[in-house]
Parts: sequence; C-alpha cells; structure tokens
Amino acid sequence: MFLAIANHKGGVGKTTATLALGGLLSELGACLVVDLDPQGNLTTGLGVELGSDQPGAYHWLTGQVTSAQVIQKTASGLYLLPADGNLSRAEMELLQKSGAFYTLRDRLAGCREQFRYVLMDCPPSRGLLTINALAAADYVLIPVQCQFFALKGLSALLETVDHVQRRLNPKLHILGVLPTMAEMQTIMTQDVLNALNAQQNFPIFKPLPKSVKFPESNLAGEPIHRYTNDRRLLEPLVELVKFIQRQEKP
Repeated sequence: MFLAIANHKGGVGKTTATLALGGLLSELGACLVVDLDPQGNLTTGLGVELGSDQPGAYHWLTGQVTSAQVIQKTASGLYLLPADGNLSRAEMELLQKSGAFYTLRDRLAGCREQFRYVLMDCPPSRGLLTINALAAADYVLIPVQCQFFALKGLSALLETVDHVQRRLNPKLHILGVLPTMAEMQTIMTQDVLNALNAQQNFPIFKPLPKSVKFPESNLAGEPIHRYTNDRRLLEPLVELVKFIQRQEKP
C-alpha cells in the first residue's frame, strides 16, 4: 500500500504520524518512509543526518541515484528515503521535464514488490512534491490538529485531492482524517471533533492525544510504540493500523 500523509497546513503532526504509524506497520511487513519535506524532520526523527556528500531525496527524484543507493534501513527497523534542504531545488527542476506530476510514482515503481507499505511524508504546501505524492498514492491520510484554523487546512487539501483524483490519479482514495494533539478536556478540541464528525464522506479516526512523549520519541529516533507503553497514546494508532489492514488488496 502506498499512503501519502498530507495537509497543506504545517504543525499538524504529519511527521509524527508518519513515524508512529510506520513503526507499527513495520511490525507487519517491510515499511519504507519517504521524506518529501526539505526540512528533513522525518529523516532527523529516525536518527539520520545526511552528510554533504550523501545522496538524498533530491538526487533520487532527479535521477542521479537509484533507490538502492539512497534508501537506508534505520535502527528502528523502518526503511528511510531521507531528505535535506537540497530537496527544495527539486520542484523547479522537475517542472522543466515532461511527466513532472508522475516523477515520484515512476521512481517508486519497483518498491511495491520490495515493501508492503510505503508512507510518504508530504511538505506543508500545495506544491509539486505534494501533488507527486498524491499522484503516486493509493490512499491519503490527513492529520488535522484540534485547532480551529486546522479545519481550513483540511478544506484546502480536500480540494487538491479532488483535483488529483479527477486529473492525475483516479485510484486515489481518502483513508480518513486523523485528529492530532487532542486535549479532550478543552472546548476547542470538542468543537473540532464535532465539526469533523458532522461530515460523513470519510472516516474520522480516534484522536491522538497531545503528549510530550511524541516529540521525545522523535528526539530518541524511535517509533512511539518502542518508546512508551502508554495505552492512551498507542490505542488510536493500533486501531488505525487495523483499519489499514482491512483496506489492503487481497
């Protein structure tokens, strides 16, 4: 399964969700996480720092290196296609080539046989890298922070998804929305959850609570399930993994 994790708004927990979900999925089969954000937070969160002479997602997307030359197996068991600031140059270069929207899909073509899951951590923008991820994906998971303005980010992404479904990837499906940084005792979180649950177009998953243990696990370079046994944090992720398993094609 190819899964894009996307939201045009920053700070909603895309990278945290990618790390946490990827860690659990890697227990079921080989899982590759692709860092498509020039900030490289997913790469750093898995304890990887690219040296000046090491290739990353930029070199891979522009055809300078093969997948085997850039994909790394991390200490956590996840496979990582790392990124750094060089990736910011990719969009301009790819736009000058034909088939720019399908570059990522084409570069990942050989990964379906090697990996059971491929998770793509998208940048917080409507740019070419996000479009590429949606054009390559079977599903998109949308993390939404439990704050008022996050709902606007959801609306913007849904417009982009609709555009991609109509013009680039008719097989793309919305897996669902993952509420993040939920503080269940606050009125704001309850209002956001009520607003999300009021629509019936796609699943709304159990919220991920706000917890310092998520950034702590990222700092430690470990998926959250290896960092803590806190059921309050892990149960929403376990339920999401079970949902993903039910969507897999036989």
